[in-house]
Amino acid sequence: MIDENDYQIGMRRLERIINQNQSCESTDNNPINQCKLCGYVWNTGGNDEKPKICPLCRSTLWDCEEARKVKCLRCGYIWLTKKNPSKCPSCGSKRWNKETLAIICKKCGMRWEDKVKDGIPISCPVCGDLESDEYKVGRIRKESLKDVTDRRKRSIPLDEKILKEMWDTEGDLYRTVLLRKHGLTPEQADIIVRFDRDESVPEIASSMGISVSEVMDSVIQYMKLCESLGVKSWN
Repeated sequence: MIDENDYQIGMRRLERIINQNQSCESTDNNPINQCKLCGYVWNTGGNDEKPKICPLCRSTLWDCEEARKVKCLRCGYIWLTKKNPSKCPSCGSKRWNKETLAIICKKCGMRWEDKVKDGIPISCPVCGDLESDEYKVGRIRKESLKDVTDRRKRSIPLDEKILKEMWDTEGDLYRTVLLRKHGLTPEQADIIVRFDRDESVPEIASSMGISVSEVMDSVIQYMKLCESLGVKSWN
């Protein structure tokens, strides 16, 4: 139901617009301007200079044909633009216009796309409904199955010499650099260093944004070498 007071205000504004149109309709010295965003109509009183802003909504895009209002689906912020924004000016999300986000389950490492809305629980296809601290919003890896396959082909077998040399090196950064020098891929090196400091497979997959199976490729090599050296056993 429309409030009577709002209705009367709206009618008076409409009447002013009609009167403005009639009084300025054929007067070249009184050009009529209409904001394409809020619809406000006004004249410049004989001033030939183009108005910089709309007197009502104060937008500088008042006469831009491409101007439009957009809303961030992440934080709800609304702003005016004439371009396709790369990110939301409020929350900084680059997926401001995407209804779904990449969700990563911290319990099992499962990745999928889902809608994130207040009051709606996030449900992992494997673990079921998750608490807020049991999942995280990740990035979409723009890679095909061929990209993943090629990366796995580039990986090299881990051997005892490399593993012993890593154990003799202090610090995760230096260990990672050492493994890279021996020809391991960045993913391989990161996985092995993380698993060696007792991070779980789901945690590694979630943190790195890769599949559990890809993590296991490197972890299984590591586990077999550790067992053959009698250092650790997972029986």
